[in-house]
Amino acid sequence: MSFSSDVKTELTGLIPSACCTKAEAFGMLIFGRAFSLSEISLMTEIQAVAEHYSTSIRDLTGVTPELTCSKAGNYKINIPTRAERLKILEYFGYTGKEITLRVNLSNLEQTNDDCCSKAFLRGAFLVCGSVTDPQKDYHIEFSVTKAKLCEDLMQIIGDLGLRCKKIIRSNSYVVYAKEAESIEDYIGTMGANNAFLEVMQTRAMKDIKNQINRRSNFESANLSRSIEAGLKQVAIIEEILSKIKLSDMTKDLSELCSLRLENPDISLDELGKMMNPELSRSAVSRRFKKLEKIAAELKTR
Repeated sequence: MSFSSDVKTELTGLIPSACCTKAEAFGMLIFGRAFSLSEISLMTEIQAVAEHYSTSIRDLTGVTPELTCSKAGNYKINIPTRAERLKILEYFGYTGKEITLRVNLSNLEQTNDDCCSKAFLRGAFLVCGSVTDPQKDYHIEFSVTKAKLCEDLMQIIGDLGLRCKKIIRSNSYVVYAKEAESIEDYIGTMGANNAFLEVMQTRAMKDIKNQINRRSNFESANLSRSIEAGLKQVAIIEEILSKIKLSDMTKDLSELCSLRLENPDISLDELGKMMNPELSRSAVSRRFKKLEKIAAELKTR
């Protein structure tokens, strides 16, 4: 199963409170394949979603949907008769004569914790949503076929304090969000606690790996700079020694020259610790500046 299927299966296992049962079922119905007097239906590949959709309709309205499964494993839920479809529509406050289908907010009780709005969002996600495996990417979306329903969904999402954007894809309106924090917010809001923890853990592991990579890249860059600087210093020393002997130099400079020639790839800090007595990085740097000055003077002779 995919991560998205796992999230949906987890959500179908939740037991909503009395006031949220209707809101969740409403979310599934209005964002399902069809919700009108001529057709009320849903298509899904997830058995748990198909059964949850059917059970919710039966328990709330007394109408038992027809549930079939194709050889390919696709589930179709259908309300066969016009009278049954009308009964369901009227239960949620519709007549079947609506010119434009909009979200009837009376099916979402207003509570301090917005539990019914969260349940409605959960229902919508079960039938028209998907979420990418956080190991691969951070992306959640809802694919809606009607523009006004898309606007209503975005309004409810915004009222819940969640961020979203909209694009049009293949004649559908896609409401989506990216970034790990947003995915955590959506999944947590809908109540999929196990998936929420999985996204958090994945995000934490990715952050650790990114920190390690950044540190490694930083250290590699520093090492490259140290080697490059060391080779330049070796070149300066060799240029000086082509004209004067090491013994002709002061003890402090001759010691530094000898150590650098023996250790061309170490940093100034490491070089300073090898000196007797030990020197700071800045002190070693100052001595190299003296060597640069000597090399420049020797060139003019």
